Amino acid sequence: MKKPLAIGFALLLFTWVFALNIVTTINPYYLIVKQIVGEKSDVSLLIKPGSDPHTFNPTISDVKALSKADLIVANGLGLDNAYLKNYRNVLFVGERIPAKYLVESGEEDGHDGKTFNPHVWLSIDFLTDYIIPTIRDELVRMDKQNAKIYDKNAGVIINSLKEVSKKFDQLLKDKKGAVVILEHPSYVYLFKKYGIQVLALEEGHGKEPSAGHLKNVIELAKKSNLIGVFVGPQFKAEAIRVVSSELERQYKILDPLGSKAKTISDLFENAYNSIKEAVYGK
Repeated sequence: MKKPLAIGFALLLFTWVFALNIVTTINPYYLIVKQIVGEKSDVSLLIKPGSDPHTFNPTISDVKALSKADLIVANGLGLDNAYLKNYRNVLFVGERIPAKYLVESGEEDGHDGKTFNPHVWLSIDFLTDYIIPTIRDELVRMDKQNAKIYDKNAGVIINSLKEVSKKFDQLLKDKKGAVVILEHPSYVYLFKKYGIQVLALEEGHGKEPSAGHLKNVIELAKKSNLIGVFVGPQFKAEAIRVVSSELERQYKILDPLGSKAKTISDLFENAYNSIKEAVYGK
């Protein structure tokens, strides 16, 4: 009896010693990595989902956590590049997406000398075709012993997201040419897929929209097929309240970081419900 126990303990010790220490910068990647690795690795989250990742500055304890990480899963495209520039073990998943599919922006630093909207995790197609496969492949490269588990779990996530995507296809299939108003231009890639224009109130990170900009958004929305007004829980709602009142449209919460989600699919299920309520009412 002692020999099997000794072997079991040795295997447990081997697994513990060689478990990867992974840090993810934002909650969507934490949800993805955690679901892929299960109990095979230690996964921690750097930026709490109630915080704005655009204005994040790491603390001393954050720097220590990053320094100890075997792998840092980050977005890139200007969202988290600055404070991660001195680390070599960073996987910038957003920068694995071909630039031809990205939306240019005047604020964030991207690759090839261009700037892009960095909110690529809010495209289901980007997640299933690029982001999740990139994370899976990197985990397999670093931990071949658990390759089958990582591949299986990644497949489960991808299939789940594809099912949610079908619901969005049905909901938004005839909304081409419509507009939505967002406090922050986070869900651009999701709406772009269906030909829906995003009118963002935010004119720059941390900058309050001017009265002239608000007026322009309101006037354009009145002339268009407005299907929803949204704000994320990470952002101030004052400007959205003004616009919502002027347009006589109740605003909805559309969370880009999934603060109440247990999986990445939950994030999109919650988004689907918010958008459906905005389009058709409760």
